Amino acid sequence: VILNDPFLGKRVEDGNFNTVPLKDEFLENARLFIFETYCRIHQRIGMGVLFEKLNLNYEEGERWIVNLIRNSKLDAKIDSKTGTVIMEPNRPNVYEQLIDHTKALQGRTYKLVGQLLEHAQAQPAR
Repeated sequence: VILNDPFLGKRVEDGNFNTVPLKDEFLENARLFIFETYCRIHQRIGMGVLFEKLNLNYEEGERWIVNLIRNSKLDAKIDSKTGTVIMEPNRPNVYEQLIDHTKALQGRTYKLVGQLLEHAQAQPAR
């Protein structure tokens, strides 16, 4: 795609070579986007299928995934026996869990107070 694009694929002469300056960055970001999208759908991914979709050979692909895991861009494990990448489930942050529980507690407390007030108003004065 980038080689046919009139803006991004503009060729620059560098000595005897014609190069496309943004080609490597474009391919890296495209691979990352495809990989992230694929990982959202699947929990276990066959490395052969994945590398075919990313247009990488097995060694390059394995190195690429290991670098993603090392740089903390990917929460996954490589199972070399079965040749799969296993995605770790996303666990919510502890602070996010606390905020969610606090919001739920606030809503239940408001409801309980409302019911108590209704009950108190329904009781005849003694």
